[in-house]
Amino acid sequence: MKAARKGLAPHHCRKHVEHRARHGSYWHSTYTAAELKPYLSAATSYVRLWAETDRFIAAARAAVQATLDEAGPVEIATRLKGMSAGKRAKIGLARLRVAEVKPERIISIVLAVSALTDDDPKSHRTKEFRTVQICKAVHRLSSGTHKVWEIEDWQGRKRRTELHAFPRSSGPVLRLMGRMLEEPCELVVEKHLAGVLAYKQRYGRRPRSR
Repeated sequence: MKAARKGLAPHHCRKHVEHRARHGSYWHSTYTAAELKPYLSAATSYVRLWAETDRFIAAARAAVQATLDEAGPVEIATRLKGMSAGKRAKIGLARLRVAEVKPERIISIVLAVSALTDDDPKSHRTKEFRTVQICKAVHRLSSGTHKVWEIEDWQGRKRRTELHAFPRSSGPVLRLMGRMLEEPCELVVEKHLAGVLAYKQRYGRRPRSR
């Protein structure tokens, strides 16, 4: 870290500092899609059941939709270098809007991650870890730029060219984007986390702790 002119961490080595930047914890890794799946299935069913009658879910849905609508334009992943973390977080939100990700889906992910971290006895129960895990789970829905071209050569033969570019999933962007999605759902988590955990029993046992 000193050689990179990033200062010295007071208590941790460079490896652990970089691990925290990527995962939100010095030691706990990001939950896999398989580990999150039973909680997400439960949260999705729960939100679908209560979406039309619960005022907390209705308010969160409107707030998340407003956050996506106000995110601004989308920029391709190869042009993000040099932009501020706030700008890149907004572009990540805009990409979700363009991909037509529904607010209910985001609310379900926030509930699912909160339920998993609460249910896992070996989880790192800090707000930063939960926020980063929420962002990473949402980021999987629409995280990169994908383009396909067909190029014809001088002999008339067509060749297919593809571009798949993904922004770096690390650092302040994860915290900012996760916070923008988590804060509108805080009352939903407070009121319905216990219900999601009870509902989750239908979808299998908690994955074994690592």
